[in-house]
Amino acid sequence: MGAPGTPRREVVTGAPRASHRPARPVRVHAADPAADPLVVQALMRRQLRLGAMVFGVLAGGTGLLPLAFSALPDPAVRPGSALIVWAVLGVAVYPALVVLGRWYVVRAERVERDTAADLERP
Repeated sequence: MGAPGTPRREVVTGAPRASHRPARPVRVHAADPAADPLVVQALMRRQLRLGAMVFGVLAGGTGLLPLAFSALPDPAVRPGSALIVWAVLGVAVYPALVVLGRWYVVRAERVERDTAADLERP
């Protein structure tokens, strides 16, 4: 059997219960074969442009940090400058990443919503 004190295993043989959640409305997806290829291509182009823009902002923002840190005084002369570097890298970068990520998600959803509206029009 098992070691004393271990619970017994139960075997479930019944059918799973139906979910009581209301059904979501059916949406037209860009992956639908009936979708206009030009609309899907425009969606992909807009998403790529948005992703490249976010990457450029992220790379530009973090890429310029070494230049900004080189303008600080030598940590041997002023120990507080090392604290500034650690504060920026350890604390200030993360809220900026969260804001940038949130902005990207909102914009990407808006692009998809606009594309779905374009696909649903006759």
